[in-house]
Amino acid sequence: MIKKQSEVLGILGLGSRSTLFYLEQLNTQFHTLKGDYHTFPSITHTVDFNTINPYLPNQFNTLKPVVKQQITSLFKDNVHSCIVPNITLHETIDQLQFDKPILHPITLSTEHLKAQNISNVIVFGSLYTMSSDYITNQLRSENITVTLPSKSDQITIDNCRKKLYNYSETNTDFEEYKALMEKYSKNSIVLVACTELSIWSTKFKKDTLVDMALLQIKAGIELSV
Repeated sequence: MIKKQSEVLGILGLGSRSTLFYLEQLNTQFHTLKGDYHTFPSITHTVDFNTINPYLPNQFNTLKPVVKQQITSLFKDNVHSCIVPNITLHETIDQLQFDKPILHPITLSTEHLKAQNISNVIVFGSLYTMSSDYITNQLRSENITVTLPSKSDQITIDNCRKKLYNYSETNTDFEEYKALMEKYSKNSIVLVACTELSIWSTKFKKDTLVDMALLQIKAGIELSV
C-alpha cells in the first residue's frame, strides 16, 4: 500500500528577506521541537515581488487579481494551509475567497492577546500600518485598546523597517529601535505588525512584545506536527 503524502504548509514567497526569515524560523523551531535531522515540511511558491510591492498598501484593483492568481496556484499543490509573509497584504487577501485557510496574523494576534488577558497594545509597523485603521479597528472590535508611538518615533521605526528590507541596517539603527522598544513596553505590550521588524523581535524578551509573524510561524508548526 502506498502511503499518502503528508500535507504541508504553503508559503507565498514575497520580499526575499522576510520570506527567508519565515523559512529560517520554521526550520529552527521545528528542529528544536523534533530534533534529529528534521526540517520543516513546506512548499514555497515564489512570486516576483515587483508585481505586488509597488501597489501596496491599498491599490486593491491591481493587487486583487495578482494575489488571487498566486495564492490559487499555491493551493494547487499539496498544502493544507498558507502563510503569507507580509502583514499589509492581508488587507487585500481579506477581500478574496479561497477554499483553504490562510494563517491570518491579525486573527492569530487577537486570539493570543485575549488568551493572555492582554487588553492594551502599542503597534509597531510601517507608517501605513501605524496610520491606517485596518489593524486598529479589528483589535478595538475585540476590546483591545490600541495606542501608537509618537509621530517622530513612527518615522524612526519605519526607517528601521526600510533599512531591514534593504539589508542596510546598522548597529545604531538597532540601538535606536531597542530604545523605542524599551520605552513603549514599560506600560504596554508592543505588537509588532511588520515582517521586516520581526527579524529583530527574537532579540527581545517574549513578555515585552507580541509579534504577528512569529504567531503565524507558531501556528504553522502546530498544524504540521
